[in-house]
Amino acid sequence: MITDPTLWLLQTNDSSYPSGAYAHSFGLEELVEAGVVAKAADLERFLEAQVLPALLAFDIPFFARAHRAAAAGDVETLLSLDVELDAWRIAAETREASRRIGSQRLELLATLDDRPLVTSFRASAPRGHHLVVSALELADVPIAQAARAFAYQTIASLTAASMKLIRIGQTACQRILRRTLDLLGEGIESSLARPHDGWFNPLLEIASLRHARSHARLFIS
Repeated sequence: MITDPTLWLLQTNDSSYPSGAYAHSFGLEELVEAGVVAKAADLERFLEAQVLPALLAFDIPFFARAHRAAAAGDVETLLSLDVELDAWRIAAETREASRRIGSQRLELLATLDDRPLVTSFRASAPRGHHLVVSALELADVPIAQAARAFAYQTIASLTAASMKLIRIGQTACQRILRRTLDLLGEGIESSLARPHDGWFNPLLEIASLRHARSHARLFIS
């Protein structure tokens, strides 16, 4: 057991925690290249219309399932959910980005928390998806806080990537992050209780597929 789950949550969500997410834009770079996201207003619109619905309709409900399994020490269900995510991540770049970040987080988690639950999952899925590994990582944190932490990672990674891709300062970026998080907070409780029935998001999927064929790029995905 983690001695202080709140402090552990802060550690795993700190920007210095080496998750490898900084190397990925999750399709945002291609959207900037295509002119879909060119300025601060575009970024905020993208987060509200594309990222938040995907989080609330799919990622957070799916995370809740994985978190319940992790809290119960159910490695078999965690492994099943990890395999299922491959079917939901249509673009190969999206799947690979998820597994790259997940494997890096899992490797670090194994050095910080060597309980059987972690070692058993790692032995069977050393390249686990980021979502499943995050649920495993935060198994001792109440689901309401753990889900918020996971969603924050997703949104904050995109706003951090945006500062390398468009002309936007840190203050403007933090304003957008704050407003987006407020919208997230309004819907997260109902999201935790709903089934993960998916979210059709072709814009990001197409961007991820096109990014794989780019002749020059700043981010891996």
